[in-house]
This record gives sequence, C-alpha cells and structure tokens, in this order.
Amino acid sequence: MKKNFYILATILLSILSFKSNATHLVGSDISYKCTSTPNLYTVTLKIYRDCSGIPLCSGCTNAIPNGTVANCTTSSSGWSTQIVGASSGCAGINFGSFTLNAVQTSSGFDIIQTCNSVQTICTNCNTRTAGSFSPGIEIYTYTGNVDLSGVPTSCCNVTLGANTCCRNSATNTTSSLNFQTVCTINRCQTPCNSAPTFTNDAVAIICSGVDFIYNLGAMDPDGDSLSYAFGQSLQGIGSPVSYIT
Repeated sequence: MKKNFYILATILLSILSFKSNATHLVGSDISYKCTSTPNLYTVTLKIYRDCSGIPLCSGCTNAIPNGTVANCTTSSSGWSTQIVGASSGCAGINFGSFTLNAVQTSSGFDIIQTCNSVQTICTNCNTRTAGSFSPGIEIYTYTGNVDLSGVPTSCCNVTLGANTCCRNSATNTTSSLNFQTVCTINRCQTPCNSAPTFTNDAVAIICSGVDFIYNLGAMDPDGDSLSYAFGQSLQGIGSPVSYIT
C-alpha cells in the first residue's frame, strides 16, 4: 500500500555569520507518532535557536548553574499552534490549538561541533559560561499528545502548525518574517502511520569550497520508503515567504 507523508524541515546548510537581535530562529522540524488511542498523536517539535538572539525559554534566564526549561511550553515560548483542516471540504478550517512541553534532557544544548577545548557562545540554558566561538546554535525539543477527535471524521487530512516571530536575519535568503513549521496527518489511513523522524541535527559547519554530503539520518518507524524534495518556506500555513534575490 502506498503511503504518503508530509513533513517540513528547515535545514541549515551554511552559516556564515550572526548578529545579536530578536530574530533567533534558524530551523525546526516537526513529527508525529501514533498512539494506541485513535486520533491521539504524540507530536515532537524541535527548534534551533541562534544563541546570539533572545532566550527561547524564560527559565533559561536563571543564574548559572540553575538553568532549566521547567514549565517551558510552546505557548510560554511565544509559539502559536494551529490544528487546520487540509482535505477538500475542510481545507483552511481552524479546529483549535495544542500545547507541547519542553524536554529537559534534550533542550538548551548547543549542537555546533567544535574541538573539545572550544566552547560556542551558547550557555546551554545557563548551565555553563559561554565561550567565544560563533556561530552557536541551541536545540530545544518540545513534545506532547495532540487529540484530533474533535475534528469531523470526514476531514481526513489535518495540518498541525507552529508559528512565531522571527526568522534569523543572518540568513541571506529571506527577511526576518514569521517562522512556520507544519506537518500533515492522514487520520483516515489504516493502520495508523507515524511520520519519519530525523536522527541527526540540522546543523553543520562546512569548509568553503569542499564538497559535502549532508545526511539527515531520516528513519521511518513503519519501514516505509522515503524520498526528498525541497519545500516552500512558510511564514504561515499556506503563506510562503518572499525570497531575497
């Protein structure tokens, strides 16, 4: 049986320089996993933050070494979440929102690979003194269950979206617009199917002028085949960004 998955990820293939401002979002990916309860999905959202920008979780403003992401949610981090119909007859209809919680063991850690003696400008959620190496990127992982039982049964495809301000202005492809991440679930698929997930972080420091093979480490929990294509960057569900020439 042919199975279709929709997953959008913003991949950071080249980072040249960063400047300090509020536009701190540089990438993300979102995935979902079936549970034993029909219409209940475990959703995971990964956010990549420029450490020279504003904090993502308010708890990370605590003094060293007490940094924590306790009580940090998508809502408290400034994210607007949406459950939107994506099938004919329900396309564009808003069916509410959802909240995901930050995971302490996989949030507030820099993922730039440097020599052991070198620290980036990240503070790892204020659990260490920042170094001087830039760029510095921190990952934050949010997760939680999303209940779609309130969506009409005739609406098979449902899009889950997370939106906030703003895109990092250090990237040279778009301006500092809103940042949108989406995935689309086919609720009518039997048996229920989970989304592919990435096992590698979406960040790399690459030597200029040298060929580079980027491996996302994508895996499908149901064993389905995967294919790749570039997608349109979004500033809202169904609202693409304008690219800079």
